[in-house]
Amino acid sequence: SGSVPVVFSLLSDWFDDEERNAASSGFTAMMGAGIILGQVFAGWTGPTAGWRYSFLASGTITILLAVVTMICLREPIRGGKEKVLQKMIASGTRYDKKLTWSQFASSMTRNSSNFLLMIQGFFCNIPWGMMFVFLNDFLSQEKGLTVSDATFVVAVFGFGCAAGGIFGGYLGGLANRANRSYLPLFMSLTTYLGILPFLALLNDPTYTQASWKPCLYAFAGGCLASMPSVNVRPCIINCNPPEIRGAALTAANLVINAARGTGAFFLTSMMTMWGIDRQSGFNVLIIVFWTITAIQLAVLAKTLPADQEQMLTELATYADSKIALVNGYGSISVDEDNHSELESQCCDNTVDDDRTIYSIETLSTSFDAVAARSSLKFIGSSLTETGSFICSPCGAKNRSKRPPLDSLAE
Repeated sequence: SGSVPVVFSLLSDWFDDEERNAASSGFTAMMGAGIILGQVFAGWTGPTAGWRYSFLASGTITILLAVVTMICLREPIRGGKEKVLQKMIASGTRYDKKLTWSQFASSMTRNSSNFLLMIQGFFCNIPWGMMFVFLNDFLSQEKGLTVSDATFVVAVFGFGCAAGGIFGGYLGGLANRANRSYLPLFMSLTTYLGILPFLALLNDPTYTQASWKPCLYAFAGGCLASMPSVNVRPCIINCNPPEIRGAALTAANLVINAARGTGAFFLTSMMTMWGIDRQSGFNVLIIVFWTITAIQLAVLAKTLPADQEQMLTELATYADSKIALVNGYGSISVDEDNHSELESQCCDNTVDDDRTIYSIETLSTSFDAVAARSSLKFIGSSLTETGSFICSPCGAKNRSKRPPLDSLAE
């Protein structure tokens, strides 16, 4: 769970706003499929190998893939896929805004889209948490399926979640490109429609095995219910600047995990306090919480375009100010035609104050050859100064007559 916000933050720097829905859908689909397939794997191997085997297998694979990720992945340029920052980055200036606590708190409370996305994440994931914990048991106990049949239906549900994640990201991207308001409306509609196949799976009395009916219900329910979920994180990314995205996605991830744990608690509490059966609890939680979620997403259709436009305007203003500093203080772009000009000017921009664009650190990371020559020139001048001072019998008298070391370095 700790790596999930980091992955989505990296995706925002690998893909632009028109591609993020598709990229997010692939990752989210794999997360959902992993959760469901993990349950299926545990159900198949548990009776023979014991419950510890599934944890050992999944943990080993996760560690190996983490090592592969650390070796193979390269960190992207921060903000590199924001169109309004492209000119600034091309001029050699980095996006260097840092996150502060007050800035994060303000974005969570004053940004209406952030608030709605966090709240709907809680309401939406309460039924998901309930299904992750109890769906397999419900099908085998209340619906009379064998354990293997129930496990198979849950596996079909997982494939439906994966398919919904992929198609939801694709359709969400199309909706977003057509009009920014269409994406939340698409999410709202699919959330509400996702209720219907789950109600059929829970209440249809005509199946007692893993026939086409429960499999169709499970696949359709997983597919429809996953379509809005896969588009939530791209919405968070698109209405927050790069320095806030990681923190906002972390907050959303905490809300999602809290809601999934709360879903199982809600169901057991309803059964204990009100004496209702598990089937009724499933029906109530799915209908109530996903209806509320659909309403919240419909409201998001009004706030998201405005908040995204405001964020882009702020980024454009920041980029323009940085470009103005570049043009005003002599920093130049990097290409072969003006490399000699860069070599002659770079040593004049080593003071790291608010006015300069290229500091010593920037030179060492961006213009290695030029920075190396500048450093060698400075070291040579220092050695010449020191040798002259030591060898001269009147060194003490001549010290005040010698030019400053900084002037030699120039």
